[in-house]
Amino acid sequence: MAKTTSDAPVRLTLPLLYMIVSYFMAGFDYNFGTFVGTTGCTLLSVVAGEAIGLLIGGAIYDLEKAIATMTVFTLALMLLGGFFVENIPVWIAWGKYLSPFKYAFDSSLQVIFDKPVPCDGSGALEQLCAGADTGYASARDVLDLFAVQGTIAFNVGMLLVICFVPRYFAYLALRFKKEGERT
Repeated sequence: MAKTTSDAPVRLTLPLLYMIVSYFMAGFDYNFGTFVGTTGCTLLSVVAGEAIGLLIGGAIYDLEKAIATMTVFTLALMLLGGFFVENIPVWIAWGKYLSPFKYAFDSSLQVIFDKPVPCDGSGALEQLCAGADTGYASARDVLDLFAVQGTIAFNVGMLLVICFVPRYFAYLALRFKKEGERT
């Protein structure tokens, strides 16, 4: 807990600065509540990623092996989270449910697309806007297009689970490692 609380300001400052700049550059919605929601999801995913790093660091004794394992594991979670790859093979598709990237991405999209999206003719929502008489694509259709699962509460809850469960297992790994050194 001491490491987590002491590192929190440093660990969360850069993602916060990134969100302050990139959110308003993206031009989604200049609503302060939407900004706070997406920034909160981003910061929660950072804390969840830190928890996974603590688990791997606590479970693997050799620094070089831990760094290599963390790199491979992080890249796998990024790919499985659906952010970079949409068509994941069936035999490994279950892995997306371990990825904090999936839950942060899904919850952020749900916060951003909480109302109908205007059809602006850019072509991004062409398939949804073709049959829209009102000039708007429904929020649910947009979220279905991105294959968003669960609710905001579920996705945030899963991020919280990923924040705490790996930390507990990291604690156990360090505790048993220390017990082995005493005997």
